[in-house]
Amino acid sequence: MIEQLNNETENKDLEPEKSKDNFAVIDIGTNSTRMLIFRNDQENLVRVNKSVRYTRMGQGVDRTGQLHPDAQKRNLEALEEYKNIAEDYDVKAFYVFGTSAMRDAENTQEFTDQVKEKLGLDIEVISGEDEAELGFIGVSQSFNEKLLIFDIGGGSTEFIFGENNELKKMISINLGCVRATEKYLFSDPPTFQELKRLNEDIYAELMEKVGDFIPQRPYKLIGIGGTATSLSTIKQGLRIYDSEKVHESIITRDELEAMIEELSGKTIEERQNIAGLEAKRADIILAGALILLNIFKVTGEKSFTVSDFDNLEGAAYRHFVLKNKLK
Repeated sequence: MIEQLNNETENKDLEPEKSKDNFAVIDIGTNSTRMLIFRNDQENLVRVNKSVRYTRMGQGVDRTGQLHPDAQKRNLEALEEYKNIAEDYDVKAFYVFGTSAMRDAENTQEFTDQVKEKLGLDIEVISGEDEAELGFIGVSQSFNEKLLIFDIGGGSTEFIFGENNELKKMISINLGCVRATEKYLFSDPPTFQELKRLNEDIYAELMEKVGDFIPQRPYKLIGIGGTATSLSTIKQGLRIYDSEKVHESIITRDELEAMIEELSGKTIEERQNIAGLEAKRADIILAGALILLNIFKVTGEKSFTVSDFDNLEGAAYRHFVLKNKLK
């Protein structure tokens, strides 16, 4: 199980705790790079610090097949900052993993070599299936019933089905909020035709790739990742991120449709002023919300539950707690 040491804000570094052995996992995603510092207390993960930096590793990857030099620079700087924070917390070991953008780019090795040389950190680029498995492990620390989990990332979306803490099946598709924004939304605010084409293509992609994947009801629909948590903070008007208020919050399809209506009529600059929406996510939140709307359509569900525990917690549990149990 995962225990909450305290409420972390997204960019607030808490007073370091050095009395216990602390460990860190870092997720280099398509939109953000996140770090979880935690300790293992009798096979329970105690979250000590959780940080996020919006580094947009996926900048242009779908179009060029390359990690952009600016994106590499932003991510290297974030990793250096995280390493310094980890030193303050006396972190004993790291596990660093990359996801969709790093899977797809042809020059990923160039970036991982640079990180190894400058910071001494090894990065494992994981498959979409591994990413889904980590998400399931993270969520299953809080929920143990029949679950259908979705994770809308920047470059990909994962679907995971499991029951009684046992993963049954998973699928990863190349559909994410950064990828979709770059491919479909060119106007600010987007035009009706841009939104219509995006919405139709999302639905077609989900029906083709996920239609047969959806399990029989009943199950609990769980959303993880930045789109799900951001929509929760928007709904609640949270100007400061509060994990306890986000975790296990519920968003209905009607509430989502109302948020989409509001978001689609605003410019990016206007969205940046919406209470609960991180400014650096303002350009991609609409595409993420439309992906979620089509998940509602494909599943037929009317609401979903947000989990603040995701692949970071899953990676922490698998790479530190389970390995210790097997020794």
